[in-house]
Amino acid sequence: MGISVNRNNGDEADFVGYKPMAEINVTPLVDVMLVLLIIFMVAAPLMMAQLPIEMPEADLEDMGKPKEPLVISIDMQRQYYIGDDKVDNTTLMARLSAEMARDAAQTVYVRGDKGVSYGEVIGLLSMVSTTGFTQISLMTEAPQ
Repeated sequence: MGISVNRNNGDEADFVGYKPMAEINVTPLVDVMLVLLIIFMVAAPLMMAQLPIEMPEADLEDMGKPKEPLVISIDMQRQYYIGDDKVDNTTLMARLSAEMARDAAQTVYVRGDKGVSYGEVIGLLSMVSTTGFTQISLMTEAPQ
């Protein structure tokens, strides 16, 4: 804290009285503000953790297992696979139609070997879409 002291050599003519101090000491203000900031930083997360929410209980059996994805693949020898099962061209359409009848909202993942031409992968996509599937995704590998 600062104080302004008027030096008087004893002559009454020089003594006019107290002069106003034109400076504000901001050190206490900064100290108080930092303490308040720390208090709010500590208290804010604690207030959020105290929400009165009662979570429902559920067994994992009630939730069900996630569905196995339907993966259609074509390899370098132009052979088709549904999952790990090798199928030929005619069987592929019949199996896809059966899968469509079982679950129409299922996402179909299409994989193609990088040596297979783009046109053959598009042909496989066309076969999948003609059976009625609307959610079709292409699978790739992440670069290493």
